[in-house]
Amino acid sequence: MMIKNQLSNIVSETYITADADMSEHTSFKAGGKAALLVEPQTADQLRQVLTLLNEENCAYMVLGNGTNILVRDEGYDGVIVKIGKAFNYVKRQKNTLVCGAGALLSVIAKVAAAESLTGMEFASGIPGSMGGAVFMNAGAYGGEIKNILQKATVLAKDGSEIREMTAEDLDMSYRHTVLHETGDVVMEAVLQLAEGDEEEIHTEMNELAAKRNAKQPVQFPSAGSFFKRPEGYFAGKLVEDSGCKGLCVGGAEVSTLHSGFIINRGNATATDIIRLMEIVRACVLEQFGVMLEPEVRIIGGKPEPEKEEEKELTVDDFEMVYDLHTHTTYSHGKGSVEDNVRVAVKKNLEYIAISDHGPGHVFYGINRNDFGNLKNDIEKMNVKFPKTNVRMSVEANTVYEKNGLDIRPEEFEEFDFVIAGFHFGVYGCGSIRNWLWSHGFKAGEESLKKKNTDMIVKALRENDLAILTHPGDKGPFDIEKITEVCVETDTLMEINCRHDHLTTEEIKIAAKNPDARFIISSDAHTPDAVGTFKPGLQRALDAGLDPERIVNIRRKTK
Repeated sequence: MMIKNQLSNIVSETYITADADMSEHTSFKAGGKAALLVEPQTADQLRQVLTLLNEENCAYMVLGNGTNILVRDEGYDGVIVKIGKAFNYVKRQKNTLVCGAGALLSVIAKVAAAESLTGMEFASGIPGSMGGAVFMNAGAYGGEIKNILQKATVLAKDGSEIREMTAEDLDMSYRHTVLHETGDVVMEAVLQLAEGDEEEIHTEMNELAAKRNAKQPVQFPSAGSFFKRPEGYFAGKLVEDSGCKGLCVGGAEVSTLHSGFIINRGNATATDIIRLMEIVRACVLEQFGVMLEPEVRIIGGKPEPEKEEEKELTVDDFEMVYDLHTHTTYSHGKGSVEDNVRVAVKKNLEYIAISDHGPGHVFYGINRNDFGNLKNDIEKMNVKFPKTNVRMSVEANTVYEKNGLDIRPEEFEEFDFVIAGFHFGVYGCGSIRNWLWSHGFKAGEESLKKKNTDMIVKALRENDLAILTHPGDKGPFDIEKITEVCVETDTLMEINCRHDHLTTEEIKIAAKNPDARFIISSDAHTPDAVGTFKPGLQRALDAGLDPERIVNIRRKTK
């Protein structure tokens, strides 16, 4: 790899590893190899490395202690930049601790205790480094890094500048900072603590350690809590109540001690862990209508080459498991809720969602007064057809202003989950301009594409959406950027069988992001169309998409 020679001009070859086994650098003790791993030994080396990688347009990822990362078994075809020993320091300045990005939180907490500084106790058992903790706004037992962070020294993703950022600048929220979008790298953090009693601090740390050891599977490799906490729920309880506690795939297991943990019992592959994650997410979504979002960052991977002896897959080799996008007479569908459900039962779908158009559509949006009536109809169907789960959703319409949708934030609780897409016939989304574009009037295409893409990005980032419906339809959109934000927000990208979007070319663009995940929907407006999936799957196969990246289809059993 040419880039290795260039990196060796910056960092000693002692700190550059080809085909680095990432199971040795991550807390899961599983995963494939990275093409290269480089460990800069100084801040200036780190800056030069990032500058080079950006100039050469080389894929890379910055790694701390590896406690929140899983590399797919197929490996990562890029450079892992590991924060080295030069960033492993903790220094006291009055009532603050100046911490290098590579310093472990457990070590920082011990230093704080030894210096009789309180405020860091909650983080004493978090198995990560300072850089990762700032990046994720790590937290435990009611505490978060944002509450004690005075400032962080951040290096621009391209190595061009170093700047200081406060917690406010970083826009720190639950397991998220602006660094997720910018890709900038934490080099140092200053923690604002308070004077305390060393004995009391140690006592609290010991109590938290005892709690953790009693309730968490600390003796097994893991990445800590695997899923983010959904608003209004606890991830571990949802997993347990869905019947997944103790579930195993290969060497991966949903811990019997704490269902929020996926553990490596000794021989788990990254594929085992990922497949178990997907099963758990599907079970929780099916039973509670909640789409769990992983805290763990999963990177790398590429489709396995087809074996010569295996026949080429066709749409007839698959079946649809569930259809989450169907319409009824509550908007402009032609059938009732029961009509749609009957077809779903006939086609052996495990569950179906009724997702009529959002109330902002001036021609056929669902009336807000009908939310309760729709819910009653769905409850009756779940009693009448107990083997098929029926869920209440809504296909919200994207708009430029407000929260990016025609569904109010307080209305989300009306639905099991919300999906959204762009449609004509809604005020405040550029319907006329996009209609003209779609009918051949292409003037101002780039500015329209930017405005449309910004609208979708806003809707994704400001709302908890399960699916982005037919992206690319009815106007110009930046599919690459939209895919990036769908990955960031853990939103499924829809391959729609009615609108022909994503198109084959759009699927190819989206599939370049290895973390993108897809769902096929019928977008049924008549009951007979419920469960339609083959046109969408054919486009996916034509695009070379691995069918395993489509969450709601599966290979037929012989």
